[in-house]
Amino acid sequence: MELSPVHYQRHIFVCVNEKDFGKECCGFKQGPEILQILREHVNRSGLVGKYNITKSRCLGHCLQGPTIAIYPEGKIFVHVTVEDTKRIIEEFLQ
Repeated sequence: MELSPVHYQRHIFVCVNEKDFGKECCGFKQGPEILQILREHVNRSGLVGKYNITKSRCLGHCLQGPTIAIYPEGKIFVHVTVEDTKRIIEEFLQ
Protein backbone atom coordinates (compact mmCIF):
# COMPACT_ATOMS: atom_id res chain seq x y z
CA MET A 1 0.00 0.00 0.00
CA GLU A 2 1.33 3.41 -0.96
CA LEU A 3 1.63 6.11 1.70
CA SER A 4 -0.59 9.11 1.08
CA PRO A 5 0.58 12.13 3.06
CA VAL A 6 -1.83 14.90 3.98
CA HIS A 7 -0.39 18.39 3.67
CA TYR A 8 -1.89 21.04 5.90
CA GLN A 9 -1.12 24.70 5.40
CA ARG A 10 -1.09 25.09 9.16
CA HIS A 11 -1.42 22.84 12.21
CA ILE A 12 -2.57 24.32 15.52
CA PHE A 13 -2.19 22.43 18.79
CA VAL A 14 -4.35 23.59 21.71
CA CYS A 15 -3.38 22.37 25.15
CA VAL A 16 -6.27 20.87 27.10
CA ASN A 17 -4.12 19.00 29.60
CA GLU A 18 -5.66 18.41 33.03
CA LYS A 19 -3.44 17.93 36.06
CA ASP A 20 -4.49 16.87 39.53
CA PHE A 21 -7.22 19.17 40.78
CA GLY A 22 -5.86 22.43 42.11
CA LYS A 23 -2.73 22.51 39.94
CA GLU A 24 -2.40 25.13 37.21
CA CYS A 25 -3.16 23.72 33.77
CA CYS A 26 -4.74 24.64 30.46
CA GLY A 27 -7.57 22.12 30.79
CA PHE A 28 -9.01 23.93 33.81
CA LYS A 29 -8.64 27.33 32.19
CA GLN A 30 -10.11 28.07 28.74
CA GLY A 31 -8.18 25.45 26.73
CA PRO A 32 -11.21 23.29 25.86
CA GLU A 33 -13.29 26.31 24.85
CA ILE A 34 -10.49 27.68 22.67
CA LEU A 35 -10.14 24.30 20.95
CA GLN A 36 -13.88 24.17 20.25
CA ILE A 37 -14.01 27.71 18.83
CA LEU A 38 -11.07 27.11 16.47
CA ARG A 39 -12.43 23.73 15.30
CA GLU A 40 -15.89 25.21 14.70
CA HIS A 41 -14.37 28.01 12.60
CA VAL A 42 -12.43 25.56 10.42
CA ASN A 43 -15.48 23.32 9.96
CA ARG A 44 -17.94 26.18 9.35
CA SER A 45 -15.60 27.95 6.91
CA GLY A 46 -14.92 24.88 4.79
CA LEU A 47 -11.24 24.86 5.73
CA VAL A 48 -11.01 21.20 6.74
CA GLY A 49 -8.00 19.73 4.95
CA LYS A 50 -6.29 23.11 4.82
CA TYR A 51 -5.93 23.64 8.58
CA ASN A 52 -5.80 21.06 11.34
CA ILE A 53 -6.79 21.92 14.90
CA THR A 54 -5.62 19.29 17.37
CA LYS A 55 -6.07 18.96 21.10
CA SER A 56 -2.76 18.55 22.83
CA ARG A 57 -1.49 17.41 26.16
CA CYS A 58 1.08 19.55 27.97
CA LEU A 59 3.01 22.06 25.86
CA GLY A 60 5.21 22.99 28.82
CA HIS A 61 3.74 26.33 29.85
CA CYS A 62 1.16 25.29 32.45
CA LEU A 63 1.47 28.36 34.62
CA GLN A 64 1.05 30.61 31.57
CA GLY A 65 -1.81 28.71 29.95
CA PRO A 66 -3.91 28.27 28.05
CA THR A 67 -1.20 27.58 25.49
CA ILE A 68 -1.37 26.99 21.74
CA ALA A 69 1.36 26.07 19.25
CA ILE A 70 1.11 26.99 15.57
CA TYR A 71 3.11 25.19 12.88
CA PRO A 72 4.93 25.49 10.53
CA GLU A 73 5.72 28.85 12.11
CA GLY A 74 6.71 27.20 15.39
CA LYS A 75 5.00 29.94 17.40
CA ILE A 76 3.85 29.30 20.96
CA PHE A 77 1.21 31.58 22.44
CA VAL A 78 0.56 31.67 26.18
CA HIS A 79 -2.17 33.29 28.27
CA VAL A 80 -4.54 32.75 25.33
CA THR A 81 -8.16 33.66 26.07
CA VAL A 82 -11.43 32.95 24.30
CA GLU A 83 -11.35 36.59 23.22
CA ASP A 84 -7.95 35.99 21.55
CA THR A 85 -9.42 33.38 19.21
CA LYS A 86 -10.74 36.11 16.90
CA ARG A 87 -7.20 37.39 16.36
CA ILE A 88 -5.84 33.86 15.89
CA ILE A 89 -8.52 33.19 13.28
CA GLU A 90 -7.78 36.46 11.47
CA GLU A 91 -4.02 35.95 11.44
CA PHE A 92 -3.70 32.19 10.95
CA LEU A 93 -6.96 30.64 9.72
CA GLN A 94 -8.12 32.64 6.69
